[in-house]
Amino acid sequence: MQKVIDFLSANTTVFLATSDSGAARVRPFQFQFAENGRLWFCTARSKETFAQMQNDPRLEFACMSPKMETLRVKGQANLDDDMAIKRRIIENNGLVRSIYGSAENPDFTVFSVDHGTAFMFDFSGNPPQSFSF
Repeated sequence: MQKVIDFLSANTTVFLATSDSGAARVRPFQFQFAENGRLWFCTARSKETFAQMQNDPRLEFACMSPKMETLRVKGQANLDDDMAIKRRIIENNGLVRSIYGSAENPDFTVFSVDHGTAFMFDFSGNPPQSFSF
């Protein structure tokens, strides 16, 4: 799992897919950090993404390194409005702070992927690696 965390920490922009009435919806998201086996992200309660995860928590995301190494993760969104996590994100991410102002903003929320499967692969000819968490 540490290999997945290291990869995400170096390649923080992921493309997250949710389901909207059975149709896939993909958009860029920023990986925040990992803690206790949970991969943390944030969003707004007012966004369609949040409503889609409430209706169907299944998601998948992918990202790529400049060397064309790829990570794909599938799992379920854990909508967890943890104030300590929200404060940590606000304190460490200027972009998020500029959007939401403070952890107490009622629109600002966090979610994690904490039970999933990750696949890492590249174009070297080596077989893909898989990780469960």
